[in-house]
Parts: sequence; structure tokens; C-alpha cells
Amino acid sequence: MKTEFDIQLQPLDMYRYNLYHTYTTASGYLTILIAAIAIAATVRKWGEVSLSQSVMYAGFAVILLLYTPLTLYVRSRQQVLGSPVLKNVLHYTIDDTGITTSQGEMSSTLEWRAVYRVVATKHNILVCINPSNAFIIPRAQVIQEYAAIRTLAKQHLQKHRFKMKES
Repeated sequence: MKTEFDIQLQPLDMYRYNLYHTYTTASGYLTILIAAIAIAATVRKWGEVSLSQSVMYAGFAVILLLYTPLTLYVRSRQQVLGSPVLKNVLHYTIDDTGITTSQGEMSSTLEWRAVYRVVATKHNILVCINPSNAFIIPRAQVIQEYAAIRTLAKQHLQKHRFKMKES
């Protein structure tokens, strides 16, 4: 079995990957927990402490909840628009050997045994090379190929490395 397709990565696709990666790690969970504690402290201590302290608690929570997504968006946009590889069309070939990406004369194959895991989110298919790097395949651009990608990944990956629901 084999499937081929082209993708054009957009800044929003990279942003969604970066959000997923950030908020599914321990530091992401910790950020949310600390922001929730700051909000709870603001509500619980309102009126008991000075107004400036209450505003500081609330401001800390807002910074934690808004700073990360905003910086991720800016960084994602810079990554895609600043990289000649990412801003041009990538051709993918997925078969029993692995996942081959090519662009112009350059080509690279990631064998199935080297794939860390494959995850399908609402908007992307992430072929993770290691815990922090992945090929990002926007689902909207591979609607017809999704079933073939899923079948190939399921055949070649162990169950704990395969997280794709049927479309």
C-alpha cells in the first residue's frame, strides 16, 4: 500500500502543533495549574488584601494564560514564513518503507522503526520523530488520504505509538 500527497504548511498549522506540544507536556499542565491557583487566590483574597495585590494576582494569571499562546503564534508565523523549506510545498510518500518527504531535488525517508509516534489531532496529523519534533500534516489537505495514512501507520507502529481515530 502507498499514498502520496502534497502539503503547504501555513502558520496556523504550525501554531496548532506548538499549542498541542506545549499544553500536553508537564510544563503546560503546570502553567495552567499555576494560573488557576492565581485566579483562585484573586477571588478568595479579594477584599482581604490590598487592591494592588488582588490586581497583581489577576495580572499574573492573565500573563500566564495569554503570554504563551501569543508568543507561540508569533514564533510559528516566523518559523513558517522564514523557512524556505516550510513555506514551499512538501511532497509526502507514505508506504511500507516509511515516510518520505521531498522538495525539489532533496528527499529524506523516515523508516517506520524510527517513528516515535503518530498522533491525529482535530486539525493535524503529527508524525513525531522524537518527543519534541514532528512532521505536521494538515488534515484539511489530506482528507482523501487520511484512511490510507491511518492504515499504514497502524500496520507499522506498536499500539502505544499510534493515536489516530478513524475519520
